[in-house]
Amino acid sequence: MLLNKNNKFLYFYAFALFILSAFYGLLLRWNFTFPLKFIEYRNFLQSHSHVAFLGWGYLVTIGAIKYYFIPKITHKKAYNFALTIILVSLTLMLVSFPLSGYKVFSIVLLSVFGITSYILSLLLLKDIRGNNTAVKLIKYGIYYYLLSSLATWFLAGVLVTQGKTALYYNTIYFYLHFLYNGYFAFVLFGLLFKIFEVKQIAISNKFQKKFFLYLNIACIPAYSLSVLWSNVSLVYHIIGFVASILQLISLFFLLKIMREALGQLNWSRLSKLLLKFGLLAYSLKIIIQIASAFPFIVKKSLALKPFFIIGYLHLFTLGFMSVLLFLILSKLNILEFKSKVSRLGIVTFLLGILVTEFILFSQGFLLLNGLKPIVSYNLLLLIFSAVMIIGLVLIFVNQFRKQPSLIN
Repeated sequence: MLLNKNNKFLYFYAFALFILSAFYGLLLRWNFTFPLKFIEYRNFLQSHSHVAFLGWGYLVTIGAIKYYFIPKITHKKAYNFALTIILVSLTLMLVSFPLSGYKVFSIVLLSVFGITSYILSLLLLKDIRGNNTAVKLIKYGIYYYLLSSLATWFLAGVLVTQGKTALYYNTIYFYLHFLYNGYFAFVLFGLLFKIFEVKQIAISNKFQKKFFLYLNIACIPAYSLSVLWSNVSLVYHIIGFVASILQLISLFFLLKIMREALGQLNWSRLSKLLLKFGLLAYSLKIIIQIASAFPFIVKKSLALKPFFIIGYLHLFTLGFMSVLLFLILSKLNILEFKSKVSRLGIVTFLLGILVTEFILFSQGFLLLNGLKPIVSYNLLLLIFSAVMIIGLVLIFVNQFRKQPSLIN
């Protein structure tokens, strides 16, 4: 059974999809440095992003939600049938997007995935019990996932009737915003709070409630930050700025929670490193969102999209989401980090994130200020993107040695 406590297949498969997605990203970097005729950039980019979000992020979070919040499943056949359909559709996306891009076959696969994920979402909402902050974060995360998915149905119609207009891109940003800042942010923190609860870490209920309150209030209006590029009125900038301040307030309570937790956690240095790394990436994301509410920053970011916007997206997906997923998988005893090889792998992965983010944002700031850009920019990104993949492969291969985890 895919959701059996002792069955690691779902998580390892998700990890394998993450590595394949990263490899697609490496091909894109290679194409910038050494252009290849057979690489259709947009097609590989779509495969890279869809498999990373839905294959890696979505699958791992669904498995972890079930493990921590639904210890006794009453709909085993339904869960496993839905997950099987999702795994098959994701596997086919690895082929369909590079070959044909966002065409009929890929749209059908996304539709199958979407409908099946609705079944999973409804099952989870029905089976999750409780009313504490961790439960609320999980449930609202699922609500925001359902909200984000509306864009996928709307997108095809917009593309056919209007083409790639501002509405088309804002629909994509709607999907990404509520997937990033809705589903993944809420669910990852919900899982983290649940882990603290399981470990009997005493955390202020007041701080948890305040964190959830401000994060939730900010989520919907923060979407306005994603549409500022399309020359909207000043009102949208004001709404976006207010939403970003609300997110900053939620971050203040989150950091107070983490300060309490870190003082009690009996975790290894590696576990604490992953937690702090993920929190740092999330904090930087909040700061960037505040800056993005100002018209000057918006215009410059659009002009320097390959640096600032790509850097922001990778800061979230790699620095925050993926790092916390590794931490969560270690607490599930899915990933083991006892050996030097696996520890080398995770450190190599983190190093790759740090260097690539530094290169992306540095190049953007250099160009923004009219300074001499990094000459070997594309080559350096290619090298350190490869470093990240090497780290991922080291972690993955080492898991089959069946050693007890040291990271807990």
